[in-house]
Amino acid sequence: MVRRVTLREVAQEAQVSVAAASLVLNNKPSRISQRTQQRIRDVAKRLQYVVNENARGLVTNETRLIALIVPDIENMFFASLAKCLEMECRLSGYQLFISNSDDDRTLERQLMRNFVGRDIDGLFLIPAIDSYTDRALLHDQIYASPCPIAIIDRLITADICDGVGFDNELGGRLAAQRLLRAGHERFACITGNKDNVNANTRCYGFLKALQEHDVPADSILTLDGNYRFSGGYDAADAVADFGATGLFCCNDLMALGAIDRFRELGIAIPADLSIIGYDNIVKRFGLFTHLTTVEQNVSELASQSWQCLYRHIQHHDSGRNCAKANDLLLLEPRLVEGDTVAQAPISR
Repeated sequence: MVRRVTLREVAQEAQVSVAAASLVLNNKPSRISQRTQQRIRDVAKRLQYVVNENARGLVTNETRLIALIVPDIENMFFASLAKCLEMECRLSGYQLFISNSDDDRTLERQLMRNFVGRDIDGLFLIPAIDSYTDRALLHDQIYASPCPIAIIDRLITADICDGVGFDNELGGRLAAQRLLRAGHERFACITGNKDNVNANTRCYGFLKALQEHDVPADSILTLDGNYRFSGGYDAADAVADFGATGLFCCNDLMALGAIDRFRELGIAIPADLSIIGYDNIVKRFGLFTHLTTVEQNVSELASQSWQCLYRHIQHHDSGRNCAKANDLLLLEPRLVEGDTVAQAPISR
């Protein structure tokens, strides 16, 4: 195993003090001449010196480490968000650790303890579904955290900590308004599971907009799709039997699953049935790029979330526990037109 070159060795080779070498190699302001600085860097490069992050953390009281806990890393939305957050952190000189809670509150609690025990500078949390029903425990754990925490996407309430997410009710409303403008009169909505607040809020916005346009309740069908491709596929038969001509799916994966089944049933999209998805994530993976969907811009969400957490990290040295802040930032989704919505058919 190759031995780690020490800072003292670099300083001796460059004929400077250890303090001077440390200032230069850690990019700290100093009065050291440019010529001497370059000599120190040249020596460090030749000796293949690597900054000891643990040692620097002891001096600066920061590790430059951020953690992200997601409920399902296989979910395309969370995967894309994780990638964008990693880039935001990296551009600011931080490293992001990502872990998966499997939507399990017990595992989430353990991961939070483990990350905090590593002296991270901040934590992004997308809460497990169980955390909605166990808010008191989550509140206590966040409140006791020595590092700032920001909740992303699944915004439980405003009294736990800062959070950034999209206005899900508005997103559902946008979908309903688009189908109404196309003249549809019979609707279906495939939601996530019954305990998912985001999916429920999207469905609520969708149904509320329909009710405001006097669509009778017996002309609306709601189904559970569990946010999965298979959920959309399995729900498609009930949508077809119901005779809906306008379908809103609370994420793109369920929309793709439903479209796959409709093709098997000989139902043409959008001639026979119009479909709107949610997230606009599948296009990032080159899948079904012509889907009409409600976009949650993951790049914007990542940028705003990092700005929120980074602001607290910068003020954390003041002794204020920024995990106790409770500002919520709601971003606006937008409808992205594809070719899966058309004027309602005169007859099926």
